[in-house]
Amino acid sequence: MLKVLSGLVLAAPIVAISPLVWAGEVIENDAAQVTSVSQLSDVQPTDWAFSAVQSLVERYGCVAGYPDGTFRGNRAMTRYEFAAGLNACLNRVNELIATATLDVVQQEDLTTLQRLQEEFSAELATLRGRVDSLESRTAVLESQQFSTTTKLSGEVILALTDVLTGDSDPFGVGVTPNSAILANRVHLKLTSSFTGQDELKIKLQSGSTTHPQRAGGFRYGADPLLASFGSRQTSPEGSQTFNHEFSGDTPGNVDIGTVSYKFPVSKKLRAAVFANRGEHVDYLPNVFSAVGDEDGGSGSLSTFSQYSPIYRIGSQGAGLGLNYELSPAINLSLGYLATNASSPENLTPSSGNGTTAGGLFNGRYSALAQLTIEPTPNLAFGLTYINAYATGTPTFLNDVGTISANSPSLISDNARRTINAYGVSGLWRVSPKFAINSWFMYANQEGRSAGADNESADVFSYAIALAFPDLGKEGNLGGIIAGVPPYATRSGIIPNVRPFLGGTSDVIAAIPNRATPLHLEAFYKYKLNDHISITPGVIWLVAPNQTSNNPDVVIGTIRTTFTF
Repeated sequence: MLKVLSGLVLAAPIVAISPLVWAGEVIENDAAQVTSVSQLSDVQPTDWAFSAVQSLVERYGCVAGYPDGTFRGNRAMTRYEFAAGLNACLNRVNELIATATLDVVQQEDLTTLQRLQEEFSAELATLRGRVDSLESRTAVLESQQFSTTTKLSGEVILALTDVLTGDSDPFGVGVTPNSAILANRVHLKLTSSFTGQDELKIKLQSGSTTHPQRAGGFRYGADPLLASFGSRQTSPEGSQTFNHEFSGDTPGNVDIGTVSYKFPVSKKLRAAVFANRGEHVDYLPNVFSAVGDEDGGSGSLSTFSQYSPIYRIGSQGAGLGLNYELSPAINLSLGYLATNASSPENLTPSSGNGTTAGGLFNGRYSALAQLTIEPTPNLAFGLTYINAYATGTPTFLNDVGTISANSPSLISDNARRTINAYGVSGLWRVSPKFAINSWFMYANQEGRSAGADNESADVFSYAIALAFPDLGKEGNLGGIIAGVPPYATRSGIIPNVRPFLGGTSDVIAAIPNRATPLHLEAFYKYKLNDHISITPGVIWLVAPNQTSNNPDVVIGTIRTTFTF
């Protein structure tokens, strides 16, 4: 046996024996022990090393084959890998000497063995040290690991932000000036997989800043209609991703966010079940955005710029999402989310808490159908339809858009309405360092008052975003967004309310100096390292709340994001 080894090492290139098939020393892949060279399909009697392999396999049993029954003798190996194989054969020789049942070790072999040990003494010592080190590190990891099935990841955002201009009170309703703040938002995500193809996700979240439009949040752009009744309600158009989750939560509290389980049903069908705070973007294969990152801290500053507002129609909830691959380039998605799926109370017009009750199928909901078309890896289009029912809550999740678009309460009592929305989106990755995405959305909201002559409202939104990945450095991202946030072009008034508004049947027509709102944004995410990035940027809002009476608002932000 030692003759065989010495011949392979000293007289021939080290390519004859695969470095991965030494019995007892599997370096990279799983190997299967063999007892006869005939079990190795790619070793033939005509091979120059056939007798060597045969001896190592059948006489000494220190060579193994791959699980597919091959030896792969022409694969190259390093001296470290050869040392590992030599060590395996030395252990086998020691076993044979200890048992002394066969006259298999000759003096000539022992002499060659000694010479091989001296030749590879450094490699053998290094190998033993590496194995000891790996065993030590593995023991530490096993004792300190969070879980064998669950991965913990997180994101922490610290944002210095202020309204630089636009802090006026044109309607005299007591809108107070804003001050610069240092806000934070924390996401902790637990991700588990039980089969390797499924995913159980549980998200914990907390934030320090109240949503714009609510007490304690930024206030600018007063509503021109409600101001006539003395309301201080202001525009939510400048909402940023660091506070978007907390429109209904108490700042500082730790809340359970998304709870979902995704799994394959078949080769072409995947399902996502949401038990809490699911969103349509959580299961869709594409939302056609070059600057979005699931409302996190690595993309655009504002929630409006992340992706089309059509995906925000209807609040977060429990439900089901499905993706079916019609062809390699076409995917059909269907989804249903119910905001108050855990409440057993029926939603009736006379119910005192009718805006929050209803259960899985009898309350607020949002149903989506989308056809995703990706003819090439760099080009994608989407056609989206949403049917939803809302009561007393903003039309768009987290109030993206103007008040008239989110809360057309004058079309029905208690703002009960059915929503049908249609959208088209596209994404073109022109090059690895430049991409364009855009969208257009139309939504009709129909009043659902009991026993009343209901009215409807029309809402539009469209935008274009330019993205510059790896701008100046790998991992950086620059972005420029220009668009129109959701705004109403018409919003009816139920007959019994018209006398209080001068008899008009269209509340939008009553807006003084009405104008189309604009959203302009520029940001630059600079990646300091794999875990820290800094994103300075500016958001410029023109005609907030659809009136030029409100001055332009300019918001400046410096956002620092930590990921782990």
